[in-house]
This record gives sequence, structure tokens and C-alpha cells, in this order.
Amino acid sequence: MSDAFTRSLIGKTDPSPYDQVIFLSQEMINKAFHHMWALTPKKNPPPLRVFKQSYRTGDINITLDAPTIKLMVTTKQDPQLYFMLNINSGTIETYISSDPNDNTKKKFDVAGWKFGFAVKLASKIVEKSDPRFSSVVTQAGFSPDTYSLAQLYLEVSSSTQNSEKYNSYGKYDWKAESPETQAAFLGFCQSWWNIMKKSDCNIIGYSIQANKPDPTKVDSATFPPTSIDYWVYPWKDPNYSNPPDTDDSPKNALCYLMMSDFTKPPTRIGLEYSGAFVNGGGLYTMNAGTFWARWLLPLLQGLNKGAEIIPDEPLNEYYPNPSDGYHWAAGMRYHIGVSGTHSTKDPYYAFTKSTWRPGTWTWSGSQKTSSKTLSDGKHTTHVVSQTSTTSTELSFDKGGHGVTLKGKTVFDFNVQFNWDGSPWGNPSHLKITSEWRFKMALSSVSDGGIQFARVPETSGEKPCTVMVNADQGDVRWKYGFDSIKQSFSNSLNNYIDNDTYEIQNALLSSLDGQDKLFLPASGTFLMKDPKFNDRGDLLVTLSYNGAEPPDAPKRAAAPTTKLFMASKQGIYGPVSFNIQGIPPRIRPKAIPNLAVRTSEISIKVSAAA
Repeated sequence: MSDAFTRSLIGKTDPSPYDQVIFLSQEMINKAFHHMWALTPKKNPPPLRVFKQSYRTGDINITLDAPTIKLMVTTKQDPQLYFMLNINSGTIETYISSDPNDNTKKKFDVAGWKFGFAVKLASKIVEKSDPRFSSVVTQAGFSPDTYSLAQLYLEVSSSTQNSEKYNSYGKYDWKAESPETQAAFLGFCQSWWNIMKKSDCNIIGYSIQANKPDPTKVDSATFPPTSIDYWVYPWKDPNYSNPPDTDDSPKNALCYLMMSDFTKPPTRIGLEYSGAFVNGGGLYTMNAGTFWARWLLPLLQGLNKGAEIIPDEPLNEYYPNPSDGYHWAAGMRYHIGVSGTHSTKDPYYAFTKSTWRPGTWTWSGSQKTSSKTLSDGKHTTHVVSQTSTTSTELSFDKGGHGVTLKGKTVFDFNVQFNWDGSPWGNPSHLKITSEWRFKMALSSVSDGGIQFARVPETSGEKPCTVMVNADQGDVRWKYGFDSIKQSFSNSLNNYIDNDTYEIQNALLSSLDGQDKLFLPASGTFLMKDPKFNDRGDLLVTLSYNGAEPPDAPKRAAAPTTKLFMASKQGIYGPVSFNIQGIPPRIRPKAIPNLAVRTSEISIKVSAAA
């Protein structure tokens, strides 16, 4: 994290109190407008490119550059945006007098003129009968009964206002022109704006929202927004300690402020400045409280349950041996992951956030014990006891994309000889320490989204390692310790590799379709480079993906890089794009129907009769 922006992004940013926030920089939005403008036909061009009309107040004949916006951050009141009409070339002619008998006109060369509409953001629900609803919600695989489509657009009602601060009239002293001339030009601009509205050129983007909780729907997204507000977030240069807010910075950002799970949004709309979320471009962030506390921690409780080692009644019994009289056998018995007391969702398995190690959660199971006493009916008793304690620790890579769950079980096996109820001789003790890991990571995938998956172990390695420490005491061991290590290792490795498919599939599907919940006016967003900041908030870079304009330079794949092709459903139909070197999405695995296994080791020992 050598540069100031990355240090601010990772070390300072905080999307609270919102569950999810999208940041779209002014630069990124203007690139989207340029795409929209560049894709319009040059033959029989629409008013977005050429505007030619005659009115009672005069005539306008202009060619236009792409429209742009300016984001205002020095005031929290309207207007927070200016929508800019950028004239490339052309003329206007206006009547110089309001006298209907005076046909005198004045002609203006308007090349390079700029006119700013003061606008504000608004949103509305797209009706199900609208073709755009089907193209976004239904074709993305979401149920129209569960989800609605919200459209974010520039409010037309305030567009009659304009700011001379951002207007430019070339060589003319516009203030010196007659009120009739000024009113005529304002009328031309208003007419153009109305046409933009009818052509949907005032739309910023769309968002799919959940209408009501319905966990029975198989198409339910994991993190759908249930409320959306909008804000303008300032860019502050992180190279300085207290830089000022600056209007019209290309790095100022329009924000989608979203709540999930039908949580009530803050009464006071807004996001306090915490750090630099974007440096141009866009960013999607999910609050750590949503990602960890509401989703990942409860999911990984299943691993706390599944990997807990629980002792059963140990082996402790006499057996006849004709060659040397009575002998006895002792051995350990245990099983993993099945507790008759606690279910997977039981608070018993819940993680606790570490107070002394930020970015870490821990779980410690209660000590489990079992024992069996055997008597010869005279003076001697043999007591075999077992204790087991399992704990886990979950952590993430700050500034990175990895998550690791580490587990540890300490299993003690003891043999104690008693003579008339008092300890006799030297007891035997085994301490088996099993440690395992379950590695996960976020990654970009070739369809433009992101995925969370288990990271397989390096070839030849296993997730579990076992150590055995022993004090034989007065017991003669019939078998070595390798069988003990192998039993514990096999049990845990088999669980992690084969019995965690349900958890792995939940990881894979958790962010599936997240990129489909938010769309620009046309095309889609590409998600890439997921990472965590110091708080544990999920940060994902957003880039605009629309059909390339005709004048865009062609990009070729590097000779040694595989070029992946993908297609996504945009607001106006399929959108194709290329992604170099990014792997395809991993598909969920079939979940095997495995019976609960009980592992048992019988350690035969010999002692004097």
C-alpha cells in the first residue's frame, strides 16, 4: 500500500451506516454518457447528436458533443448536479424583439457553447409492463413477484434553472443581449431537455430491489437491496491532511446508499466522509456488518460444528489370552461433528469478535469428557478417560482477498491404575493435537462478476496436520502412534475435503448475480479486484461495460493470454465483452449423501495381572 489513495481506501473508508454503497465517479458517468452519444447513428442522427428546430422565438441548428454532468459537493442542498449541454457547432437565430410585427433576427455562432441545467436525482419504480423490467429482472433470473426495478434519473422539474457559473457563450457577452434573446435560447435548451427525457437520455441507472422477504424463492439473491437513497460524495486528495471539497472534480462520486434485509434506512440521508473510495472509476462496497455478521460467520458456524471432535465412551475391557492369563485392552473412541445437544445454527457455535486482534473472530467449544472404569473385583481398577477441546480462528487479509479459518483440537487420553482406590504406578498419557485450515478467497470471474470459493490445498498437501505427544508410564503399547495420527488426520481431512460441499456451494453462490442487481443506463458493470479494507468491508472495483463505440480503439489480447468471451444481459439486450486472463465461474458441486461416521482406535496394552 505504497500510494496515498490505496492507504486511504484500505485504512480509512467506512460505508456505515449503509449495508451496501455504490460509488460512481463523475468521470465514469461521463464516460457512460459518451458511450451513449457515440453509439447514436450519424445518418439521420437523433437530437442527442443533432438538434434542428424552428420555434416562434427563433431557429436552432446545432451539432452536439456528448452531454456531461458536474457533481456539486460544497453544498448539501440542491442542486447537487448540473447536466451540461455541450454544443460542438451550429447557429441559433432569435427575434430581437417581442413585437410580433418585427421579424428582425440576430444570428449567433454557437460553436463551443455550454449550458448547464441544475438538476436533482430522482427515482421511480419501473412498471412490470415496461419492456425494461423484463430485460433486467426476468431475464436476469429474478422472480417478478419478489423483485422490483428502480430507475434513477435526472429530475426534469428543476432543469429550468441554470447556473451562469458553468455556462459559456464563446465570444458573446450574453448578459448584454436582450431579454427576448436570452429567453429564446433558454426555450431552445428546455425543448432539447424535454426531448432527452422522452428518449430516456436522462437515466443514470437501474437497481433491482427486493419487495418482500421470500426465502422459498430459489432465485433469491443473497444481498438484494431493500431501500435505496442517493448522495454525492466528495473527492479529497489523500496526499494532504485536510484538503477542501471541490465541486466538479472528476473523482467526486454519485452514491447509491442501500439497506438490505428490510432494515430501516437512516432518517438523515447522507454518508459522512471517511476516506477516498474511488480514484476515478467506480466501486461497490458491502459493509462488514452485512458481509460477516449477517452472512459469512453464521455460514461458517457449520465448520465449527462439523470439525468438533467429541469423545465417546473409551475402550476399557478385559480380554482372555490363554497364553499369559487375563490381559486388558484400552483405546480411544470419538466422532466428529455430531452433537446431540447443539444444532448448526445454535449460538453455541457462534464466533466472537476478537477485541485484541482486529479482523479476527474466534470460537471455543466447551471441553468434552468421557471415561470408563474397569475393576478386577478385588483391589485393582483401571480408569480410562478422554477430554477434547476444539477451537477455531477466522481472519482475512487486509488489503487482500483471502479468508482463512483455522481449527485446533486438543484430545487427551489417559490411563490411570488404582489400588484400593488410590493411584498406583505411573499413569499413561497421550496428547493428540490436530490443526486444520479451510482457505477461501474472492476472485473476479470471466462473466464480469465475482465469486467466493474455497482455495484447494497445494498438490500433495492436506488441510490437516496431527502431532502426538505421549508418556507411556507403566503401560506397554502394543501399537505405535502412527495409527493414532492417521485416524485423526483421515477423519478431519475427509470431513474438510468431502463433507463441506454444502458450505462450499453456499460460498460459490453467495455473490452470484450480485453484478446484475445494479446497472448503468445501458450496458452493465464489470466487477473486478475484490478486496477487504481494514474494517473487513468488501470493496470491488466497478468499470463500465457497454458496446464499444465505433471510434473506440480495438484491443487485442496478449499473445500468451487466453481471451475469454462472455455475454451479459444489459438494459437493451445482450452485451458482449472480452476479459483477458480471468477464469470462468466455478459451478456448485453435487452434495454426496454421506452417513455420519464414528472413528475408533483401539490401543491394546498389556499389564501385570
